[in-house]
Order: sequence, then C-alpha cells, then structure tokens
Amino acid sequence: MSRKATILAAALAAGLAAPALAEPLTMGIKLGPSSLDPHFRFAGETDNTLEHLYFRLIRESPTKELRPGIAQSWRAVDDRTWEFTLRPEATFSDGSPITAEDVAFSLRRVPRIEGSPGSYVIFTRAIEAVEVADPRRLRIRTRTPYPFIPIDMARIFIVSRSLGEGVKTDDFNAGRAAVFSGPWVLETYRPGEVLELRANPNWWGERSPWSRVTIRTVSNDAARTAALLSGAVAAIDEVSLADLPRLRTDRRVTLTQIPGSRVMYVAMDMDRDESPFVRDRAGNPLTPNPLKDVRVRKALSHAIDRTAIVERVLEGAATPAANLLPDGTPGTNPDLKPTPYDPDRARRLLAEAGLAEGFRVTLHATNDRYPNDDKVAQAIAQFWTRIGVQTEVALQPNATFFAQASRQTFSVMAAQYGASDVSTMYRALVHSYDRAGGLGSANRTRHASPRADALVREALATMDDAKRNALFAEAARIALAEETIIIFVYYPSYVYAARQDLTVEPFNDGRFLAHEIRKR
Repeated sequence: MSRKATILAAALAAGLAAPALAEPLTMGIKLGPSSLDPHFRFAGETDNTLEHLYFRLIRESPTKELRPGIAQSWRAVDDRTWEFTLRPEATFSDGSPITAEDVAFSLRRVPRIEGSPGSYVIFTRAIEAVEVADPRRLRIRTRTPYPFIPIDMARIFIVSRSLGEGVKTDDFNAGRAAVFSGPWVLETYRPGEVLELRANPNWWGERSPWSRVTIRTVSNDAARTAALLSGAVAAIDEVSLADLPRLRTDRRVTLTQIPGSRVMYVAMDMDRDESPFVRDRAGNPLTPNPLKDVRVRKALSHAIDRTAIVERVLEGAATPAANLLPDGTPGTNPDLKPTPYDPDRARRLLAEAGLAEGFRVTLHATNDRYPNDDKVAQAIAQFWTRIGVQTEVALQPNATFFAQASRQTFSVMAAQYGASDVSTMYRALVHSYDRAGGLGSANRTRHASPRADALVREALATMDDAKRNALFAEAARIALAEETIIIFVYYPSYVYAARQDLTVEPFNDGRFLAHEIRKR
C-alpha cells in the first residue's frame, strides 16, 4: 500500500460565510429512518436522513471518493496504526468543540448497541485501541494489518460524549439526545411521517441555501410523484419507474440519474438441512435442503433473464450484475459476466441434482423498499416456475421484512445491498456469519463459502492494494461463479426528480441531501 505522508483537506473557507436564504425546502422521500440513533442500524434510508444531523471523520463524494470531514487529514503511521487530525473549527450544535475524545466515545459506543438489525460493528471490529493524543489528534490501532480504516471511518457518525455512556437508542428517538455534529438540528420527528430541521447555528462547514428543511416520508410511489407535480414537495428521491416516461417529457421537472453502488441479490438458505419454505411438489418438507446443492443454486441463477428484468420491469434504470459492485470497481473480478439466461441448462442441472420434477419454494421480498421490488420478485418467481421450481412470492413492508430476515425466517429472500467498496460488500453481505468477528452482518440466510472466506480474511490484512484486490477478485470467482452462494441480478440506478429551477447532486449510493439541492 502507498504510504503518502498525509491526506490534506480541500479548503472550505470560501463557502463558510455564505448566508442561508429565507426560503424553506420540502423534500419527499420513499423511506424514512428506522431510528434516529446514528449507531443503531446501518441501512441506506437511515444513513440518508441522519447525514443531515450528524457528520463523520471522513465524508464521501457522490461517486465515493474519500474527502475530509471532521478530520482534516489522516495517514497510515504503520500497518496497524492510523492517525487522524481534526479540524480546529469543527463544533457540535451546542457550540462545544468536536474533540478526539468525542470520536473515541463514538467508536466505543458502536459495539454496545443492543438489538440492532444491521450493526455498524463491521466498521469497528478491526480496532484494538483508540488513543487520544490531544484534543485534535487521535490514533486508531488495529489488531492486524488493516488497510480499511479510512473507509470504515466514512461510515461512523460522530456524537458528543456529553450525551453520556448510558445514552440509549430511545433517547435519540425521543429527542432527548439532541446534540448534533451535522449541518442541521432536529425540531420535529414523527416516525414514518416527517422530520423538520433547521440550520445548525454552529455549523462550521459549507452553508446550505436553505434555512429550514422538511423531509416528508411518502412511501407510495404515485403519491410521491403527485406531491412533486402539485408543488407539495420540491424534490423527490427514488422516482417511480412507472412515472419515468411521463416525467422525462414534463418541462416542469428535472431528472437526475446515476448508476448505483448497490446490487440486487437473491440469498438462499444453505445452513439448515430442512428449510421452512422449501417443499416437494406435494407440499411436504423436502430434505435434504436442495439449496445446499450448488447445481440447484446454479439452476436458479440460469433461470433468471436479467436483461428482461432490466428492460421490461425497470424501464432500463439498471444494469445486469455479475460482481459485488459494477465493473471497474477495485476488487471486482473482470472475468465475471452476468449468468446467461439458459432455462434448458437450468432444467438439466436440476435433473443432475435428482430434482427433475422440481420442488416448491417461497421467495420473500419487500414491496415498498426498492423501485418495483414487488414486480422484480414476481418476475423471478415466474422464471423459476418455468423450470419446474414452483415459486410463491411473499411480500412484506420494509419495516418488518429485515427484522424477520435477521431471524433467519426465510428460505429464499430478494433484497439489495450497497457500499462504496468491495471490502464492505464482502464483509457484510457475502462472508459467512461471524458475530464475534463482526462479519456477515447482512448474511441473513447463512450462506457460506469457507474457501472464499479464507481469501477474504487474508485480503483484510493485506496492505498492498494490488495484492488485496486480487484476493477479493479470486474470492468473488469462487463464491459467485464456482459455488454460487448468492445470486446477483442487477445494479439499480438512482433517479431523482425536482422542480425545474432546482438541481439535485446525485449520489451513487442513493443519498438525497438537502444541502446538495441548489437553486439554478
């Protein structure tokens, strides 16, 4: 790994004194946060909202380049030590300075969170010690050589140690923990309905053009588009694919689209000998669990026509997937291509596995989380049914789906996962579940590839970029192509819409931020 002395911050001074306009902004979002605790659940919709209220040591550009945040610089001291220097001007909303002690407090708090359905601990598991050198400088020491600390620190929100060691998730949700490190402060929160924010009077960074922001949760796609066209909101995220053709020709609206750093996947229960939603053709429990057979998993992958889903179900707002992230992302395998649609081969593979007559399965999916998620699930079910795997679709709202998935309730599930880098994707989604090691936090069906896991663990301790990326690429070849422990279907694009006089800065992870919406 290259060890350049210091990564320096870009100057922000020109933007610090920009005055806020009197005009408020109202945004319409598909999904609101599941909690206001910035360490409770690592999920896109929660991060998207909480980034208004909290800031990180390192921030990310719209295309995931690392930029200075609360830290003005950082450097690798050696293979196991990273040093961060904080901005002297960084303050909390109560006017107190953000110090190295606050950072240490935030990092200690992450693994103590109870009941998280998607823990941030994957971003702290490598840390052995946090050493505070002085109020503006700290060192993070890792147990082994570990190159990902900067990426991990772009995930953890910083909170004030003045909140106390005993601060709970309920304190954040109830508004009792009301000290913020981001550009806005909270005025009102009604779960599932609205957040009302006002500009942080002690914000030290670039000023937004808005004095107040109202973020309305409008989960119904048609209603969200209608709210934009009626003027009830000025900008919306996750534009309904059904509305895209109409909005493209509406001069009152501007559309912005960006390929997403996210993959839509199908995960299968490879853990249990008898899986709860796998049955024989007569509806009786089927043992051994056919999903443990790689030939069955490959058959299910070959049965999916990815191009048809992208073109017919998603209005072209996606790309067929083969890797953890789109081609060109460091650590992906350039030799992997989307599994070809081949129903005849799928049937042959089922016959080789002794399942020529097929079997029955239930595919669980969300119906309000991703663009056309219900229609995508129905399409996959139809493809599988055509090869003899009779598939029923069970749809659930996002609010209940992931909690049940985390309890391994399902046999087969369809969802999406996003991250800026292959290491996070592998650690959270593809690696076998390892609670003690903080790995596999999003592996809700307990799929596993011990061979690939060994390569990933080696990669996580490899400081040389080229060697590390080669290890990840080989792990992907084994887990995704050879063993097919998880099926990747497509990379969705993110589409935003706004009033004609506004511009929205698109982020390839789907973030939708008030301070990135500007007047033309």
